Amino acid sequence: MVSADSNFLCSESKQYYYDFLYGEEQKTVPDYIADHINNCQSCQQQLNQLKAALSEAQNLTQEQNQADSAETTMLQLHFAYIGKPVTCETVKPFLPTLLEPKLEVRTPTPITVHLDSCPECSEDLETIRRLNLNRKQLCRLSQLLADKSTKDKVSCSKAHAAILFIVLMTFRETDAEVLKHVCVCRRCRQALYEYRNAVIRDVGSEIQQTELPCQEVLAADIFDYVVPYGLDPIANQYAKFRESLTSHLRRCTTCLAKMQQLHETVYAIADRVDSEIATVYNIAESSEASVRSESTDLYRGFPINVDVIEPEKVRVVESPFDHSPAAALRQKLTATSLIPIIKAGIAAAAALLIGIGLLISTPSAKAVTIEQIYKAIEKAKNVYIASFVPDRKEPVQEKWVSRALNVYITKTGKQVVLWDLQNKVKKARHLDSNSVETTVLSAEMITEVGMTVTTFLGLVPFADLSVLHDNASWNKVASQDLGGITERVEVYDLTWSEKAYDGSVVFKKWRVFVDPKTNLPKRTEFYQKLPAEDEYTFISSMEIEYLSDSKMQSIIRDVFSGQ
Repeated sequence: MVSADSNFLCSESKQYYYDFLYGEEQKTVPDYIADHINNCQSCQQQLNQLKAALSEAQNLTQEQNQADSAETTMLQLHFAYIGKPVTCETVKPFLPTLLEPKLEVRTPTPITVHLDSCPECSEDLETIRRLNLNRKQLCRLSQLLADKSTKDKVSCSKAHAAILFIVLMTFRETDAEVLKHVCVCRRCRQALYEYRNAVIRDVGSEIQQTELPCQEVLAADIFDYVVPYGLDPIANQYAKFRESLTSHLRRCTTCLAKMQQLHETVYAIADRVDSEIATVYNIAESSEASVRSESTDLYRGFPINVDVIEPEKVRVVESPFDHSPAAALRQKLTATSLIPIIKAGIAAAAALLIGIGLLISTPSAKAVTIEQIYKAIEKAKNVYIASFVPDRKEPVQEKWVSRALNVYITKTGKQVVLWDLQNKVKKARHLDSNSVETTVLSAEMITEVGMTVTTFLGLVPFADLSVLHDNASWNKVASQDLGGITERVEVYDLTWSEKAYDGSVVFKKWRVFVDPKTNLPKRTEFYQKLPAEDEYTFISSMEIEYLSDSKMQSIIRDVFSGQ
């Protein structure tokens, strides 16, 4: 009979398997763990499986292309935190990499489960997403967020002497170390910000005429001049091709203000302190995993446990790397590529291979993004929408939209109106008299209704995601009354603030109930509140169904039966 102590030691030994086999320093494995492994038949058997798994993984890695290798590297860095407290500071360097399509994480990891539980980190991720940075910029931002060094080769006085050149975007007058220092040092960053403000005031007194429209200057265009971390002015062969842009930026108060806003956005993420949420990701001891968090269904089917712990109980633990994971991440994230780790030096990730196989092959438990919802709505063929307001059980309006049949129907009160775009006619039926009026649609009306049919059907608060407010945040609601919806859904809140015509601020919230398999909304709710109010006020809601072509044709026949 195996004792409880033996079972406990077997469980504790898993995180030391790799170090026991390949650790360069024997002290990394406690003596009592080494003794147990040497005398435990079960642990010896798992060690043999580990050798085989790592050997096979190494062979596969050598055969994979660069993208696959980069993904493997990133997963290894994620799984380095199995069994260890993960805080916002841990997650920050990983945020930009989660937005790189080639590095898509398709399974829950210690990093992604923290994002699921931490609204602040989720908001930071969406903030970075809205910047639409390219791959090199995302890699450099990861390096910046991982760089917590307080000592470098550049003094603040030397950096201050170069701030004018940085503001004027003439980096050739500086060097890579100076640029790095200014990005990492809070005092120098603040000096840079204030200097740019002074330039804005000076430029504002002059009449500026430039050929480049300011609305075409995006965050990705100015990112390198706001976050020059990792740039080498000497090796920047493309600088001369951007002179038209930098010339405009130096003389445009609007774009300089954009740079200040981007400065605030990026460095607010870098400087944000840990939230009150820390998570610990463990591999379940049995195939029946229990997730000890509010999101009881979020990791269903994955043999893991996720604990949300109190910050005061978080203790510093030794990293499985020779250096800190942040340092390892800086070394691995280069501006051009991510070099794969051939030697899988992470014991927890190796134990994962033994205990549950490759999680990559299992379904994704990632949160649904607002972009995915927009794309799903665009592809929906036949949609029914019922709109509701407070204190009314019946819908104030019903709509049927068929992109397959090019038909749009509305029912408001006692009237049903059908726009048949294919046949260029409009039919209005009065339910009281059962009379039908038919009119020919003008070209202008066909265009107007056609835009309604082909866009987002009024299901989302913004017709274009590019105009999404800078203060907007997208967060998953962990537990919520699903309002009568019996199907499995996930609930998300989009919150933002707007200025009313009188200058007052109004806070708004759009709640969406999403089918995680299709990313399609099943229900939406709209709320708002004023600054003096504690709670949001419910304004309206929509119930949505997705219909087959035959069902849609049947509805058309029923609505205009006998006509």
